[in-house]
Amino acid sequence: MNHLSTGNAEFNLQQVLLLMDDLVQWLIRSGVGYNDFSAALKSVFYQQAIHELERIEQKQTVSSISLLSGLHRKDVTAFKKALESGQTLTQASVSEPISVPSRVVGLWIAEGLEKQLPFSDKDQFSFEDLVRRVSVERHPRSVLSELERLNIVSENEGVVSLQQYSFVPDTAMHEARKILTRNVHSHLQAGLHNLFKPEEIPYLEQAVRADELTVESVQLLHEKSLILWKEFSFQLLKLAMERCEQDDGKADAVKEFRFGVYQYYE
Repeated sequence: MNHLSTGNAEFNLQQVLLLMDDLVQWLIRSGVGYNDFSAALKSVFYQQAIHELERIEQKQTVSSISLLSGLHRKDVTAFKKALESGQTLTQASVSEPISVPSRVVGLWIAEGLEKQLPFSDKDQFSFEDLVRRVSVERHPRSVLSELERLNIVSENEGVVSLQQYSFVPDTAMHEARKILTRNVHSHLQAGLHNLFKPEEIPYLEQAVRADELTVESVQLLHEKSLILWKEFSFQLLKLAMERCEQDDGKADAVKEFRFGVYQYYE
């Protein structure tokens, strides 16, 4: 039986927070706040608690899942009921915070209001009225500033305009984010495999680091690394294509291989 590794929880938390600093920057620039993110994390913690209980061969009770994940028992029960009824975790009836800016835009669109609203007007429906229908705690000006930052609305001479183009997905940018997510996910999986399964064959997970460099030296290393990557990636891609042709049609050809390289300097 596998045993639960206690480790140093505080130390590991601090290491994860170093990673979260960059991820939170991504979230905030995308309009995702703490409440939205913490609510979305509930299902992730639930799933990982289940995986850990399976790994250590312990019964998956509401208490054990709650203890491992830190989730409230009500949320755990809601997730269990959702899965038992054939629903997804995202369909579970768990407590979620209200995102005022997104609710404001959602109400604006759902009710078919004019795309331009006065920010404040005693004689007609205004942006202030719209915000107060969603929340009386958030100041309309603060909500407007957040929506302007996200390029969802614009204000000119007291008139707030809904930017329709903001709701059309940028295919290129979405794909770039998906590629980044897959690459970082694979990198983390390789590193965590090496940490948690030292008895197994480790994945390559290394980096070359140099400090106390001039801008000229950094630029030279930057250019050289691009040249080396171009040469190496060509060779590896050629081999990968050969193996794909060789494995085509085989019943056990279900694996995916990913090799990544990055460069960064500050």
